[in-house]
Amino acid sequence: MTDRPIAPQFRVGVQQRGSVATVSLEGELDIATAPRFEQALAGLEPSYETLVIDLSHCAFFASSGIAILLGQNDRAESEGFKLLIVKAPPPVQRMFDLAALDDRLTFTERPPE
Repeated sequence: MTDRPIAPQFRVGVQQRGSVATVSLEGELDIATAPRFEQALAGLEPSYETLVIDLSHCAFFASSGIAILLGQNDRAESEGFKLLIVKAPPPVQRMFDLAALDDRLTFTERPPE
């Protein structure tokens, strides 16, 4: 038996309704789980006008995830869709705030209805 804490299982949920696609992340996004996030994004039907990335259940969000978000933001600007990011819990969101990413990314308190 070890004293190391067990990380929450990482899950990716995908939902497309009308013109809104939502990718929800749960647990810890790190270098090992980031490819699953990228695969979920790549698997979306391209018919959406708004892409929502829901971080409200993330326990950790590594720089590999930030790179993915910035890439999606660049894609949104070039392809003309709207990117919204549902804020992570305060300890995780603090990293985005410290990096001043709210200047580049659009954060929201909850997903659009």
